[in-house]
Amino acid sequence: MKTVYVDVMIFTNIFEDFLLLCAVKYILRIKTKYYRLVLGSLAGGIMSVLSLINLNFIISVLLKILSALLLILIAFGFKDKKLFIKSSSTLIVITFLVNGAIICFYIALKPNGMLIINDSVYFDISPLLLIILTLVVYIILFLYKKLFKNHAKTNLVKDVEIKLNNSAFIIKCKVDSGLNAKEPFSGSSVIIVEKSVFNESVNEKNLRVIPFKSLGGEGIIYGFKAENVIIDRKTINEEIYIGMYEGKFNNEIKGLLPESIGE
Repeated sequence: MKTVYVDVMIFTNIFEDFLLLCAVKYILRIKTKYYRLVLGSLAGGIMSVLSLINLNFIISVLLKILSALLLILIAFGFKDKKLFIKSSSTLIVITFLVNGAIICFYIALKPNGMLIINDSVYFDISPLLLIILTLVVYIILFLYKKLFKNHAKTNLVKDVEIKLNNSAFIIKCKVDSGLNAKEPFSGSSVIIVEKSVFNESVNEKNLRVIPFKSLGGEGIIYGFKAENVIIDRKTINEEIYIGMYEGKFNNEIKGLLPESIGE
């Protein structure tokens, strides 16, 4: 029987859970802080020790589901019931697929230094090496985002659907990397849209004053909270305000979109 080191198992699962939570974040476009993803993966790593206990199948499955719910709660919080269920289900499905692929790989090749313990994966690798690998992956992702992603977004145009008072307004917005507009009380992101788009659909009693700064200048505009925002057919699961611009943008562009929305 091969010796299993608890510290190695914890670090291995921290690494795996962090990658899985990152996958959920990008698939569902949930906005959260990276330190929350780290805290969630730490909790998952600690709970992985439970796999060393021989439990019956039903209890084992229930523990895995509860573990996924806890990880989602820590990593993304509880914004609403629908998003919580969707993100939890996504994590469970991704975990099942990844672990299934790893188990198939193990059965086929049986590589040295790898074990399957009650459906949990164990790699015989030093915690120091795992930390170094984690840092390398993080640095690569950070450099990719800074060097390529922001540059690609500069001239990017997206289809944006804004829902208000049972009406849907579909426009094209240009991603503005210099746009820095936040609703002052909630700190929510703001999309700048031509006022003419909404006609008379906006109740002026619900408007708020929003300061903004973009590549084109800065100033103050009036805005309102959108009921729902869909960007390129993907629902944005965060509170968004719409700032109404009195002037006109160029050509078919009807708004400016901060690059942070949906990340």
